[in-house]
Amino acid sequence: MNKKILGLAVALVIIASISVGAVTMMAPSPKAQSPTGQLDFTVSGTSDCLRFLNGSVPTFYAPFTIAANEKMQLTINATKIPGGANGWTDVYVYQDYWDAGNNHICRAESLYPIINDIKSADVAIRANATYTQTFGASTLQSYTVFFVVPPGGPSTFHVTLKPA
Repeated sequence: MNKKILGLAVALVIIASISVGAVTMMAPSPKAQSPTGQLDFTVSGTSDCLRFLNGSVPTFYAPFTIAANEKMQLTINATKIPGGANGWTDVYVYQDYWDAGNNHICRAESLYPIINDIKSADVAIRANATYTQTFGASTLQSYTVFFVVPPGGPSTFHVTLKPA
């Protein structure tokens, strides 16, 4: 009888170990990102709507990862924006790395799975108001900054990430 109980206990331990291993392998793992380094790119586009949650609205984004104890400054400058001095677009920050678009442009509907984690930066990019923010912490950090393509005509933005 003791051999049967011992054999059953060993079988249960083996089954439990296999189950834990399978669940661990199936669980999504966060994207491991190495520090991005410097960014320097220009994005252009047009839109008919400024509503971030409207699924078809084109959205620009800049994903980056910063090494521990490093400070980097992100600057977004509107080189061409509809409405001139009255043109604007809001800035949103996601504290993780997201790059599921194409050439730094996506549709807002692509962001729906992470929308609850995207926060307003409470700032607008305007023709005469560049967005500048310093990012970094004592640990490796990833960020993605989003801004909606403003409506009313072609828009062009220059994005840079440099050491602060």
